[in-house]
Amino acid sequence: MEEMFSRAWKDGELNEAELDNAFKQMMAQAQSEAGFDYDTAWGANDAMWDFPSMASPLEQTYELEQNNPFAEASNAFDEGMKFFQAGNLPQAVLAFQAVVGKEPNHSEAWRMLGVVHQENDEDKKAILCLERAVEHDAYNLDALLALGVSYVNELDHSNALKNLKAWVVNNPSFVGLEVQRDEYSDGSMMDEVMQLMLKAAEWAPKDPQVQEVLGVLFNVTRDYSSAAAAFRKAIDARPDDYSLWNKCGATLANSTPSRSDEAIPAYLRAIELRPGYARAHLNLGISYNNLGNFEAAARAYMRALELSPSATHIWQYIKISFTCMERPDLVSLCDARDLPALKKMFH
Repeated sequence: MEEMFSRAWKDGELNEAELDNAFKQMMAQAQSEAGFDYDTAWGANDAMWDFPSMASPLEQTYELEQNNPFAEASNAFDEGMKFFQAGNLPQAVLAFQAVVGKEPNHSEAWRMLGVVHQENDEDKKAILCLERAVEHDAYNLDALLALGVSYVNELDHSNALKNLKAWVVNNPSFVGLEVQRDEYSDGSMMDEVMQLMLKAAEWAPKDPQVQEVLGVLFNVTRDYSSAAAAFRKAIDARPDDYSLWNKCGATLANSTPSRSDEAIPAYLRAIELRPGYARAHLNLGISYNNLGNFEAAARAYMRALELSPSATHIWQYIKISFTCMERPDLVSLCDARDLPALKKMFH
């Protein structure tokens, strides 16, 4: 990649064809590392919900930090919750890891650990944790919903639907709920889960989690208008839920034609409610980039990376912005992954 940019800027002259080629390859690399399409924060794909499932996360190992300062704490879970509510996510991770290190069957600690990774735009890690939360408590509804969202972000719609169906089937508020098949039913998992959730919405029209699940499902089917409406209903019930504001923003940004300009206020509201919300900063950058405001996009990406240094795929998005700005000097700093130097030069 560095050689390609060198050719694009040979002898101080910009070669548009070389730059375009470098840009396309970097875009593809960013999509691959991030786990979702650059144009969408939800990862919708042409195959819709028939995208192949990923390998079982239960067969993978979640690595715990060594020399954890909370390893001997008797109230590590409570400490983790305090850190999480204060927005101190690095300390929250350590505290929740200390809990599951001593109590591997602690479903809520696994769930909270997964939620922290979600906020840091690390869905692969989140899935490992949330799967364990559900493994130890199949009725942990919050974990099932969060797991469905992370699988959607990772383009694994099969597992997303499985967990969203488990959310409604295991929910005591919807005992006895059955699918009513009609001439429009196609027998797919999507059709079954959608019908269950639409019926759940009839039973509990003001339940914000029902609307949240519907919003996620409508995003998968690319019915963005219905998805946005569902998230707005959820926000009406929980106006201070920053994750709902982020989801609503992502839905608007994904609309055809894109409504990135409308998404930005939703992202800013999410960030206002949760300043350390790395995912919202990243999504904000994507919308700024879609609108051609590459400088604002770069700043948002850099803030996301500052909040979540382990989300290294964000470097590719920063490089894309600087490429669009025709700043090879800043692109080279991205190659070196030198955030302090980048912040010093780009201020």
